[in-house]
Amino acid sequence: MKEWKRSLRISLKYARSLLRGYPFFYARQQTPDQSYLYPHLWCDSVTAIPDRGSPEIRENRVLNLQLAASKIHQLQLNPGQIFSFCNCVGDPTLSNGFKAGPVFVRGQVQTGAGGGLCLIATNLFHTFLVSGCQILERHCHSIDAYGDDRFYQLGQDASIAYGYKDLIVRNHSDVALQLRLQVLPETGQVVSSLWGQSPCPWKVKVDSVVLQELLPSSTTNISGWIVETRRSVCDRADNSRAGTGSETMTEELLWQLDYRAISVYKPCTDSSLETTVEIDKMV
Repeated sequence: MKEWKRSLRISLKYARSLLRGYPFFYARQQTPDQSYLYPHLWCDSVTAIPDRGSPEIRENRVLNLQLAASKIHQLQLNPGQIFSFCNCVGDPTLSNGFKAGPVFVRGQVQTGAGGGLCLIATNLFHTFLVSGCQILERHCHSIDAYGDDRFYQLGQDASIAYGYKDLIVRNHSDVALQLRLQVLPETGQVVSSLWGQSPCPWKVKVDSVVLQELLPSSTTNISGWIVETRRSVCDRADNSRAGTGSETMTEELLWQLDYRAISVYKPCTDSSLETTVEIDKMV
C-alpha cells in the first residue's frame, strides 16, 4: 500500500474513534507496583503459540508478542476507561522494533512487520469477552487459514491491522481492573488475566455456533465459515436473591443477552504459501 494511502487510512480511523469519544477515555497507565490492589481474579485465558513457519519466523513471532505484551502488561482500567490494542501497542513497524511475522493479506498468509500480534489480540478478546466487559470494536480474521490447526475457537478471535482494525473494550463496571499479559516462550503460551479490586459482579455465558460453511471454489481449498457468537450475563446479586423453589427457572429469566456478533471467514488457499509484504498488515 502506498504510504500516503496508509497515512490517510490511519487518520480516518482516528477521526472515527474521536467522533465516538474513545481517545478521551483510553487507559494508558501501567501499574507494575500495584498488583496487590487487585486481588480478585475475574478471568484468565491461555493461548498456545503456534509452532509453524521457519525458525526465523518462529523467533520473530515470539519477539513481536513479547514487545506488544510489554506495552500492555499491568495496564490499569478504571471504571469507564477504554482499552485500545492499537493505542497501547502503537504502529507495529520495523522502525518501532517489530520483526517480520505471519500476516493475512487479501486471503493469503504472508509475512510482514509486526506479524503474529493477532495471537495476543485473540487472547485478550477472549479474556474481555468472558469477563463481561463491553466490546466496542472487534474484527474476526478474514480467513480460517489453518483450519483445524487454528489457535482459537471460530467466532472468538480478533484481528488487528493498525489504522484499520482495532480491539476496543470498555470497563463498564464500577470496579477498577488491572490487565496482566505475559508471553511464556518456555511453555509456548500467551497468558492474560483480568483482576479487580472486588469480585466480578456478574456471571457470563458465551457460545459460538457455526451457521454456515462456505465451500471452497476452484481457486481455493480451505472452507470459510459464518459463525454467530452470543454472550449472556446474569447479575450475581440478582441471582443470589432467586428463590430456591424455582431456582433454575428464575436464573434463566435473569440471563440477558448483551453481545452478539457474526464472524465471516472467506474460503482461502493453502496457508503454506507465504510471501513477503512490508506495509499492508492484517494480522
